[in-house]
Amino acid sequence: MKNYKKNKKILEKSFNYKAEMEHDACGVGLIASTNGKKSRKIVEYGIEALKAIWHRGAVDADGKSGDGAGIQIEIAPEFFKEKILSTGHTLDENKRICVGMVFLPRTDYSEQEKKLKKLQEINK
Repeated sequence: MKNYKKNKKILEKSFNYKAEMEHDACGVGLIASTNGKKSRKIVEYGIEALKAIWHRGAVDADGKSGDGAGIQIEIAPEFFKEKILSTGHTLDENKRICVGMVFLPRTDYSEQEKKLKKLQEINK
């Protein structure tokens, strides 16, 4: 508790914490390998934990849309390099690979096409 109070004061002084911003939340789960080894089983456990609390499992209060909940995993750069090469593109080892996630509407495919074309134009 002593460390908590000390760290809280540091956060308050640096304007990173305000007591009035505290509010209830349903929580955060953590599943990790304690031996530091990568394992598919850890990812499967994470998915199972997410499914166990379906209201945080990407379903918002309306029961239809997502709320942004999910799992965070590390993906090896080799995976992306392999995918880039498989599409016929070349790799410049001196450049970094960036990955983004885009959520497109499910029902209106014309909107998806417009957004996809914009993304392709940006990446040219």
